[in-house]
Amino acid sequence: MASNQLYILPEDVQVLPVKELPEQALAKFEYEADDFIITYTHARNTSKIVDASSASLLQEFRKPKSLPEGVLTYALLNNLDAQQILEGSYTFLARLRNEGFLVSYDDTFGKNKQSLKDGDKFKDFEIVSKLEGVADTEIYKIKKNGRLYALKLLKTSKQTPQLLANFYNEIDILNALDDAVNPSLTEHGENGTDHYLIMEWVDGETCLQAAEKYHNLQDHSNVLSLLNISCRVLNAYTHLHSQGIIHSDVHPANIIVSESGELKIIDFGLSRMVSKDQIPMRGGLGFFFEPEYAQSVLDSKPTPPSTFEGEQYALGALFYQIFTGKQYLNFSYDKKTLFTQIVSETPVPFRNLDIVTDNNIEKTIFKALAKRKEDRYENIEDFYLAMMKVQESFPDRFAEDKKMSVQVFRDSILKDYGFAGDLLKTGLQLAPKSSVNFGAAGIAYLFLRKALVNSSAETLALADVWSDRAASYIHDPENGFYSKDMDLTPSIVGLSSIYHTPSGVDLVQALVSQASGDYGSYYNAVRNFLMHASHPCENLDLTLGKSAALIGGSLILESMPSYDKFVKNDLLAFGKGVMEEIWSMVDTYAAISEKNPINYRGIAHGWAGILYATLKWCKVSGQNLPVNFFERVEQLIKLGIEEDGILRWEISNTEPASWTGWCHGSAGYTFLWTSLFHFTSDEHYLDLAKKSVGHFLNAATAGMNGSLCCGRSGECYALLSVYNATKDDFYLTAAKRIAKQMLPHIYSGQMKNHSLYKGNIGAAVLFEELNRPEFARMPLFE
Repeated sequence: MASNQLYILPEDVQVLPVKELPEQALAKFEYEADDFIITYTHARNTSKIVDASSASLLQEFRKPKSLPEGVLTYALLNNLDAQQILEGSYTFLARLRNEGFLVSYDDTFGKNKQSLKDGDKFKDFEIVSKLEGVADTEIYKIKKNGRLYALKLLKTSKQTPQLLANFYNEIDILNALDDAVNPSLTEHGENGTDHYLIMEWVDGETCLQAAEKYHNLQDHSNVLSLLNISCRVLNAYTHLHSQGIIHSDVHPANIIVSESGELKIIDFGLSRMVSKDQIPMRGGLGFFFEPEYAQSVLDSKPTPPSTFEGEQYALGALFYQIFTGKQYLNFSYDKKTLFTQIVSETPVPFRNLDIVTDNNIEKTIFKALAKRKEDRYENIEDFYLAMMKVQESFPDRFAEDKKMSVQVFRDSILKDYGFAGDLLKTGLQLAPKSSVNFGAAGIAYLFLRKALVNSSAETLALADVWSDRAASYIHDPENGFYSKDMDLTPSIVGLSSIYHTPSGVDLVQALVSQASGDYGSYYNAVRNFLMHASHPCENLDLTLGKSAALIGGSLILESMPSYDKFVKNDLLAFGKGVMEEIWSMVDTYAAISEKNPINYRGIAHGWAGILYATLKWCKVSGQNLPVNFFERVEQLIKLGIEEDGILRWEISNTEPASWTGWCHGSAGYTFLWTSLFHFTSDEHYLDLAKKSVGHFLNAATAGMNGSLCCGRSGECYALLSVYNATKDDFYLTAAKRIAKQMLPHIYSGQMKNHSLYKGNIGAAVLFEELNRPEFARMPLFE
């Protein structure tokens, strides 16, 4: 992006807090409570989740600005280092530009631009909405006599011969096609100085959007769904090629899948009719160019025309993205480097993305991605038949109804992460590889709990191996604990949280070593925990801040051998110091209902979490509760909203929504109330717990995921907490019922593979502990 180029966030692009989305829409995303979603109002662009700081930076481009100007303004307004922000945001902004969210002002919104508005007339059609505005072309949804059409308008006030040639090339191509896999052409012509064409409206979502819901490849029915999408795409291109047409512009937004499953290829401006001598200029997205084209550009030679072999390569790149959610190479945004990668670099193996699935899928796609065109399939039909063969090889035992089998899920976990699994042999490949929340430490904890529930020495040994794997990355924090792709950076998740940093690995190692009777490793892990948990931290909350250290210290202390004195005294001193630091700050804050530095109220990032961590530490250590502890508890209780015997809390003073899960919702509060009941024997707190679980028991369950953090697994643990406090079978039965209902959601795309709090690993712990409910405890929290 040139430093003097002006960019703008189009009016059609909305930047909204996720809390404003309906629950059905939220179920499609992985998000935190303070995240934002950026999305086109009408267009088919894939929506994206961004954090609050990224959303704030984007808003600077509501008016046209150069990249440095936008970043500088944002940095000055927020008292930040402009250079650091520029370096950290370049890849993010470049990605948004390539995805069409951030556009060139001069090309798209220059002073000569005049767009049609909703309700305007174009000839005898009515404008329904504008979809895109790129360079000199505008696309609208229009209607006539109740039928929808697409209007493509070429604004020729700054006409270039090539744009006009592409425009009429598309008309020629559409006239030549049979409309089986392309939109039919209705009419075309000139309107003043503009040129237009009107086509059949193709309703649906892009093929990548259609694939996103199936990206959890641990479920073979999801794999079958992706194979089905891929085969339909290949069938469509086989039909297209049989008519002598090369599309020449393969990328996800140009392949539309309707709700009924019908598939259409759109945008034929760059397409080539092989029977004609006229060869359109090459174009499209660089990620999908074939090596022979990239080499000609690098050699400064005349670019070759599009070919069937090159289109096959582009489709291989597309299917790699459909199955993995990523490009087949770690592409640079520098054009020369990108083209060099296309020519010389081999595709990233699926195993490097921690994807374990049928090897024939990768082999089939990688043949299409061969660098030499002679090594690809002879034609697109052979590619289609090879993909069909893979699809037909999947046995019936992976039918949809198997998603309701707890045993199938448990078997799949052992197959993937057990001693015979590929993941144990190679280790996780994607960052963060080590952390409790997303990496090997969380997997180790799963097998620790499984070993203790089933009294299995072999499973405990498996926990030990995964624990060692986690520890091997402690000195490689960039790969072990942070990930730019996931926006997990030291500035966001800190340096000391047990859920995201080395202190969590130390904690799991200590628990595994203690269970194994390896006290040398145990004491070493505790010492390391004290060192890593002592890193500076300004945050006070339970998941990212100082309160996490109290949780970790409590979990170690409650299982510490009674005869130990020296390490125990060090741990007691550490916890006492952390608690005093927290409360020296908390005591200066206003009431919870008033504006103060702690914005949220719930367990993960708010007041309930600080109170819970404090209570847990004091109960285990025997230290006195802070003087104002119960005053803060009463302030939180008063903010509860009771309706028909059900109790809920709003997320914050400024966010009136009430959630049901552990992180910000009623399930999280339940643990605070049951802990207070156990600590005080006051039935009032138990009553609060019962009313809190009532909120999510009565909430709609459709679309909810299965995670510990904000989904059904966390709610099940809240119910088990009440069951263990009351021994009322109602709560145990409810937990088992919800666990059974959530089984299909374990396989949804929003459940992260290998994740304790955000994905399948946490659900696996729950299903082990449901067999021993009196033994159940929310992982690395309760």
